[in-house]
Amino acid sequence: METIYLPAVFPDDYRCVYIAQFDHVKNGSELRHALVQASKTPVHSDERRRMDMAFVDARLVCSRQQLITAILQAIVGAQRRDIKREELEPLAITGLKTPSIHSDILWTLNPNNNIGDALRRFGVSAATSSLLLVHVAKAPPEGPQPQAVAQQMNDLVDGTLLHGIALSMDASSDATGDKIPAEAWKDVGKTYKIQDAPAYLQHDTQQVNACICSMVASKYVGL
Repeated sequence: METIYLPAVFPDDYRCVYIAQFDHVKNGSELRHALVQASKTPVHSDERRRMDMAFVDARLVCSRQQLITAILQAIVGAQRRDIKREELEPLAITGLKTPSIHSDILWTLNPNNNIGDALRRFGVSAATSSLLLVHVAKAPPEGPQPQAVAQQMNDLVDGTLLHGIALSMDASSDATGDKIPAEAWKDVGKTYKIQDAPAYLQHDTQQVNACICSMVASKYVGL
């Protein structure tokens, strides 16, 4: 599990980010069902707390940069306020686009504003074989201890926990577009609508990753 402590400019509630990746996941269907059931329980129920994470299918997440960009954009977006509303209501709610910061991460990864599409494309499902878990919380000691989060993630997922984050277009990877499975490459191009981009046609993973990260980073522009 990777732990990221954000600087003080970020809100206290979202200062600590925990990320783990599991391969060979066998219980994607059960996790999806548990998420649906947890959403029907009271906000502070044990089941809600147990499932309080972003469950991200890694199939369309090309790099750690893409994932971190989505997480940071979701956190920043969650704190945005409408200026006119703030003048009238200083305690107006923050700018979450979905019920939680964790579902906002899925929404931010998705190129359109449809949360249903985001859950279908990026959420856990029976077909998920590689899964990213993200938990955003207060930093310790107010927030959970890293060991407790790691144990919670391990208890949830029936799969192999990786030592780090291993995605197809990471800078540390020597993968090219030709080495990435054809179906995954096709799905990435279709999802982000870059099939006709020169970098995509040339299988330039570095430029394709930069293009996707730019789209994720600009998701809140104009909202």
